[in-house]
Formats: sequence, C-alpha cells, structure tokens
Amino acid sequence: MEDREREALLREQIERRNHAAAASMAEGQEEPEERNKELQEAALKQYITEFRNAQGAIALAQEFRFSDDQIDRLLEAIMEEVKGSEGKRPPWAGKRYDVKTMKYLDVEEWIAHYGRELKRAGNR
Repeated sequence: MEDREREALLREQIERRNHAAAASMAEGQEEPEERNKELQEAALKQYITEFRNAQGAIALAQEFRFSDDQIDRLLEAIMEEVKGSEGKRPPWAGKRYDVKTMKYLDVEEWIAHYGRELKRAGNR
C-alpha cells in the first residue's frame, strides 16, 4: 500500500472519529512519535468520555503504555473541559449507565470511580 493511500485511510478514520483504529494505523506507519501520542490520547479520551468503557480504556492505557502522569494529565484535561464549559457542559459529560456499578454516572463520577484503576493499568 502506498504512503498516500495509508495517509488517506488514516485521515478517513480520524474523520469518522474512530480514534482507536487511527492510533493503531499510525503506530504501524512511520508517523512522528508526537502524532502517534496525540492519536492515542484521542482514542483514550473517547473511550472515557463518549463510550464510558472502563475495560476498553484500561486495555488502551496498557497497550499504549501510558504513564501515571500522562493519564493524570488526560483526566485533568477532561475535568477542566467540563468545568470550563460554564453552564453548557459538553454533550458527553452527562450521565450514562455504567454496567459495573449499575448506576448512571456523569463523566466526573466515572473518573472518580475508575481513575485509580486506569492509572494502575498504564504502568503494567
């Protein structure tokens, strides 16, 4: 596959908001490390904020080898985004059903519940 084709496929995954696939594709290509990290952070953020998929987020943190500091910064950025929205919270910040707790959790509650487990996963 040619470089232009790969780049087009990567761009398509990003446009479709399929961040995990984009991160995997970029890792297999000769992309700059900084771009790979940005795509990985976007994928992990999506699993936390939109999907609220704790098991998936933990698996990504392990796969991407995120450090405690990287996960802390990402979680803090998410919390700042919610708090900085001043009355108009992002659509992903509202309550979603969590299968493990069997409760509806907003993103702040979700982070409070799963944040420590997520940080531990990054170091494995």
